[in-house]
Amino acid sequence: MATATGSRSPQETTAEVPFDLTVDLFARMVEAGLIPSDRRVYLLGGRLYEKMAKTKAHGFVGAAVNRAVGLRLPEGWSLWPESTIALDPTNALLPDFAVIRGSNPLDFASPERYPGPQDVGLLIEVAVTSLREDLTRALERYARAGIPVYWVVDVPGRRILVHDEPRVAEGRGEYARVETYRAGESIPLVLDGREVARVPFDELLR
Repeated sequence: MATATGSRSPQETTAEVPFDLTVDLFARMVEAGLIPSDRRVYLLGGRLYEKMAKTKAHGFVGAAVNRAVGLRLPEGWSLWPESTIALDPTNALLPDFAVIRGSNPLDFASPERYPGPQDVGLLIEVAVTSLREDLTRALERYARAGIPVYWVVDVPGRRILVHDEPRVAEGRGEYARVETYRAGESIPLVLDGREVARVPFDELLR
């Protein structure tokens, strides 16, 4: 009597795994025009994502952040609105604002590279509909990468959450300290562990 020997289809025997992009490959795709320049695309865990369209509130609060923080930066730092920050080989995120070390942003043109954690003094996210994301997945990655200070401007909640002292605990990135600022207060602008200015809350939110 013949006995059937089990045979498996290629789908059953070959595990299909996703192909994760690296920051280097992502950058080459952008420079080659494979990703349209008008699309707000970023790399998260080796996958491409596109940011949501900005609400009206995000637009005017973002403009306020740009003005209030930009005016108070000391020599040797510059404010980069919505520019790519390479956290590690498979994560190139697109925070709303980054305060980057260096007086001239053109210094990053040669060699061509994205700013990394060592270049960042502060990251800022403006949260209108993205608060949960900004306080969970984004926060975890920023802390894991060692971003020293992270602000979340909670527009609906009328508060600004300032995170510092990044660390990795039980395999996850987190900030050891968070301070909440509200109307009438001023937020310390800390770069390289030193307070360089204070930003009035009312210049950012009303």
